[in-house]
Amino acid sequence: MNVRCSTRLSGVSAALLLGLAAIPASAHHSAAPFDMTKSVSLEGTVEKWVWANPHSWLYIRVAKADGSQEVWGLEAGSTGMLARAGWNAADMKPGDKVTVGVAPERTGNHIGLLNKVQLADGRVLSAGAGLPPPGAGGPPPGAGAPPPGAANAPPPR
Repeated sequence: MNVRCSTRLSGVSAALLLGLAAIPASAHHSAAPFDMTKSVSLEGTVEKWVWANPHSWLYIRVAKADGSQEVWGLEAGSTGMLARAGWNAADMKPGDKVTVGVAPERTGNHIGLLNKVQLADGRVLSAGAGLPPPGAGGPPPGAGAPPPGAANAPPPR
């Protein structure tokens, strides 16, 4: 009886631990809400620049053709990722004029995944959340050249 109870308690404990371990993984999201096949360019005025983790946010006021205005919320990368790409917290302040490139949200809301920002002084900041950092995509450092014929090899089955 004690062995059965101990086994059952161990099974319940393991299930609870696995369930708790999954919570942080489910809290992080992907770029799925954004249409990565589209790029929208917006010109506007900075309302707010939030330099924060896990994601920074840029809010800009955009004037529409009919004279009305809309505020867009643009998700960027983490502060560490942005800093490695040359960004910093002082790059933008309310009132600054910017031109941004974004992948828009699929639902049509005024939300996008920030790919680049052209500042009023002409500087262009890129590699936010929507683009890989410079140099990404190649072989890892020290990997060397692929073996001869590797490019023409059939895919594994």
